[in-house]
Amino acid sequence: MSKIKNVEQVLPAVRALLAKELINNHNVSKADVSRILGISPAAVTQYTKNKRGSYADELGKNKEVLPVIASLAEHFANKKKKEGEMRRNMTIIETSENIISIINNQGIKDKRKLDPKTKILQDRVEAELREARTSLNMANNIEDGFGKLLFKGLASDSIRHAEIVSQVIRDQETVGSFKLDRKLKKYLKQMIEEEENASEQSMTKLVKTSHPAVRALLQSVDQDEMKHKKMLKSLSKYLDS
Repeated sequence: MSKIKNVEQVLPAVRALLAKELINNHNVSKADVSRILGISPAAVTQYTKNKRGSYADELGKNKEVLPVIASLAEHFANKKKKEGEMRRNMTIIETSENIISIINNQGIKDKRKLDPKTKILQDRVEAELREARTSLNMANNIEDGFGKLLFKGLASDSIRHAEIVSQVIRDQETVGSFKLDRKLKKYLKQMIEEEENASEQSMTKLVKTSHPAVRALLQSVDQDEMKHKKMLKSLSKYLDS
């Protein structure tokens, strides 16, 4: 499979595989599949007849992708009456992003041919992808809405980490030649000011709760604001040098 660059390329295939999984293994009607996936009944028929979703056949043969599809289908089959369309769509998109990382990671050449440093990086990518799949499975099987958000956030972070390390592996020769357009300086300044304003409003101090998932999520918001400010200041310092 050629390198997938965006969600739009893989999303139809994910919908096709989900439609087949729901109908064939969970006895969900085409009408309910239409509602679950947010598509027309005619589209469901086209997906099941392989008339849409060009990557579906290839993804359906991928041993790492199949468990991800099966887990999400099980989630939808059990929760289809309790979850809104927007949340279902976001879950499908997040799963598609995870699948993109899996496929693109598989495209990196055989680890046996890699130097020791690259092998370590490759192992990290695989560990992050495993963590993402585990977190998505947890999110799909937990009832609490805040718990879902917590594990989806962990999955998104792991996917992003895998993408970063994969990019480093693919572009190791250019890692040391970073260049940033100095015209971006004024935008960085504005973003830093916004992050500073946000970081002054501590969510953990503003919202008092005994809910462990809510506390963890609010802490992550505060930590992200601090992290974003640090990253932006680092880029700004680079432009000043």
